[in-house]
Amino acid sequence: MNTQKEGRIIMGKDLKGRELGTYLSQRKDGRYQARFTNRFGERIETKSKSLKEVKEWLKEERAKDDLKVNAKHCTDTFEVWYFRWKSIAFVDLAPNTQEQYEWIYDNCIAPSLKNIRVVDITEFTLDSFFQTLKKKYSDKTIDNAKNIISQTLEKSREAHCIPYNPVTMIKVKKKKKELFSDEVLALTIKQQQMLFNYLNGHFYYNLYVFLLTTGLRYGEVGALTINDFDMKSRTVHITKSLKKNKIDGKYQYYIGDTKTPSSVREIPLNDVAYEAFQQQIVLKQRVEKSIYADRHVSSEFKNLLFTTPYNTPMPNQTLNSVLASAREQINFQLDEKDYLLPVSVHRLRHTFATRCFEAGIPMVVISKYLGHANVTITEKIYVHLLQDHIESQNDKLNAAYPKQHITKEQILLDMN
Repeated sequence: MNTQKEGRIIMGKDLKGRELGTYLSQRKDGRYQARFTNRFGERIETKSKSLKEVKEWLKEERAKDDLKVNAKHCTDTFEVWYFRWKSIAFVDLAPNTQEQYEWIYDNCIAPSLKNIRVVDITEFTLDSFFQTLKKKYSDKTIDNAKNIISQTLEKSREAHCIPYNPVTMIKVKKKKKELFSDEVLALTIKQQQMLFNYLNGHFYYNLYVFLLTTGLRYGEVGALTINDFDMKSRTVHITKSLKKNKIDGKYQYYIGDTKTPSSVREIPLNDVAYEAFQQQIVLKQRVEKSIYADRHVSSEFKNLLFTTPYNTPMPNQTLNSVLASAREQINFQLDEKDYLLPVSVHRLRHTFATRCFEAGIPMVVISKYLGHANVTITEKIYVHLLQDHIESQNDKLNAAYPKQHITKEQILLDMN
């Protein structure tokens, strides 16, 4: 009988004393047996009347063990491993990122991969999957999907369930990109005026004006209290952010840190921003006295300056819905060539940056206003502004040098 003792492998024999090979033996009932202890300390064995079947099984299992494959978990599907990865990875992810990843998994990944065993997912499987995905989704969504799949499979590789991560073997070709994305395009001054003329009188009007004239992020505005403003210097101090977390399947708001340490900053308020701030103070007082105000709102949120009509934290989704509705109504009155781009809170931030650049404010200062970690990030996002600026400056340079009209005869004369 084949055994493993003190690191030595003993050859197994059949009932007639003939050697069968390592890990093989024949039982008293006549059946052949293959048994070995894998690299995880687990004893694996099989029995059969056919020596050939036993040898084939042993060859396959030893190959798996050599490739560091944990045969015990090979039946687990991608979804099983996704939830294992999620239970650990989501702890360190921001709520918005969690929500985004969940949407991508449910809509982009799960329909195709959730029921496939991870050991059956190859680079060919994934290449076909991503080719299909490219037809429906943006490069950014595909990149996020690839990241989720890669981290999930890496988790199973670390557990020795698969020999390698197939995501590392594929390269998803990106779509042909324009020089810059619609996502960073700003509203023109005319479009900006049309939008705010339409919004004038809306409950969130002051908020939209404040966003447009400061370039703040949604969460940064949502966390502001009157104490964050310096009336004398007309500045606002950004030190925190309104965030949400998923608890028992429901999202709950809380006040947390800014997006990055560099997001902690002081921003000067221009006249329009300061006027919107003052108007919001008046509106806030009315909200607090309203019969619709939530009397049970957490003390953490009672002093928030920008809230819903119920004196509760304002949802980003609601703000974007109002803007989308306004755009739809405005576009209804325009020719298609003049349509407004999709409008969102983040589009107002891009518009602020563009107005700053148009006013001649240096990019390094705009970067500080936006709370970017460094000016390189700002330049990368707003590369189209820099290119337009370079072209306009080149036109000025051309105008500085009067053209000299040299005739063919003059050239020949000079050559002689």
